[in-house]
Amino acid sequence: MEPGDLARIAPLSSCAYFLDVDGTLLDIMPRPEDVVADETLRTLLVGLAGAAGGALGLVSGRAIEDIDRIFAPHIFPAAGLHGAEIRFPDRSRSGSPNDGAMDCVRPPVADFVAAHPGLRLEDKGAALAVHFRQTPELAGDVLEFLKSLAQINGLAVQEGKMVAELKQARHDKGKGIAALLANPPFLGRKPVFIGDDLTDESGFSFVNAHGGVSVRVGFAEAATNAHYRLTDPAGVRAELQRLLRGC
Repeated sequence: MEPGDLARIAPLSSCAYFLDVDGTLLDIMPRPEDVVADETLRTLLVGLAGAAGGALGLVSGRAIEDIDRIFAPHIFPAAGLHGAEIRFPDRSRSGSPNDGAMDCVRPPVADFVAAHPGLRLEDKGAALAVHFRQTPELAGDVLEFLKSLAQINGLAVQEGKMVAELKQARHDKGKGIAALLANPPFLGRKPVFIGDDLTDESGFSFVNAHGGVSVRVGFAEAATNAHYRLTDPAGVRAELQRLLRGC
């Protein structure tokens, strides 16, 4: 993607923007709780949402409560936990951050993490994430263990950057985007989704199927369904600034 392309192919006046958080708007941190948006980014998102008539949503593997912490005091429409919970523009909600689906696998996952120093368990309620950024050599063991649990319990494993999550199979970011897009002010607009990881591929596929614009953040060697690329979160923010200036 060349500088200024978003303003040309996806103007705010006619598009609905869906943005991933970690690795897209903000750099990934060793600890998820350390991620927070600065005032410049918060102001940028408010400006984009205003220029798009409110048609801007955040789509993340994080719970909506955690998304709100990062961007406080601002509240945006959001799909959290890979689409397991949705906050619509009128602030009504569907889904739950803790629906009990992980109750049967929570103890064995906690025991597995405790038995492997360097692993980190992030309990999101409706999803369990095992981070292996500090011990990348354990990636294969983590995936094998989680996939065995998923098969036994009718769940799915979502791989990401130095992380793997157990979640319900019926939820993904594409379905989260679809839920938001079916409601005003998103309804009838061309969808645009910007993400950076394997977790975002379902979103790219959905957007492509609906004539939208899909943008993958990161190095070109990563295979993707996205039609465009940006290099890193700094590049995403710069392109969004150009988009806002051009509206």
